[in-house]
Amino acid sequence: MSAREPKVLSSTQNPLLQRARAVLGGKDSATIALQGDRLVDDALAAGVRAEIVFVAHDRPERASELSARNVAVRFVDAGLLARVCTLATSPGILALAPTPDAYDLAGMGLAKDAIILVVAGIADPRNLGALARAAEAFGAAAFVTLPGGASPWNEKSLRGSMGSLLRIPVVLGTSAESVAAVLAERSVRCVRASTRGGTDPRTFAQSGAVALWISGETGDLPAHADRFDALTIPMRAGPESLNVTVAASILLYELGRRRPI
Repeated sequence: MSAREPKVLSSTQNPLLQRARAVLGGKDSATIALQGDRLVDDALAAGVRAEIVFVAHDRPERASELSARNVAVRFVDAGLLARVCTLATSPGILALAPTPDAYDLAGMGLAKDAIILVVAGIADPRNLGALARAAEAFGAAAFVTLPGGASPWNEKSLRGSMGSLLRIPVVLGTSAESVAAVLAERSVRCVRASTRGGTDPRTFAQSGAVALWISGETGDLPAHADRFDALTIPMRAGPESLNVTVAASILLYELGRRRPI
């Protein structure tokens, strides 16, 4: 940091802050917004190169720490930054970074016992983020999203993933059919979560790579998905079904528990 008193952005008309508002409003698909110290630090640790980090003017130590890491920092009036941020309580820090490149499912390396999570129609970005967090926690090699649901680069998705979407390989599938075709070409066995009528995941016999398909309320699976192995989590009488994130977590655990951590 310079010994000179740093300039503090204090106008809503500032072009940098207007751009931040546009990114947070979903109007700039080429850029992601990261709110909060944890998410900013997770992004930097994952190798994300922040274009700029806005820091509240009353947090000089944080700004100095980031500047020492060669991160471009701009001070913003704390009250103004609170109005720009979308969180109920301002974290005093907001970063903008290029949207990460998606992976190519056809060309990416996969271990012979890889687990892939494919999600379709997950409309709530917080659920999508939580699914990515579970996928990373239980060793998934890739996180595939299909059209019709929330974007993995939505600010709420990123925050809900606790940084997992910045670490796990993300694939943006163009359609359920195309993803299923690539998986078939790569000899990846497809299984789907089913509320009832499927195999108990604790007794599911598997070998080789497997893709778990999870569908939300608006998700479309491939036309031939009825030929996928169905997995049903046994439950006591009462609840009709589980939250999609809870169900996916249990199934990912069961699919991966025989693999070394």
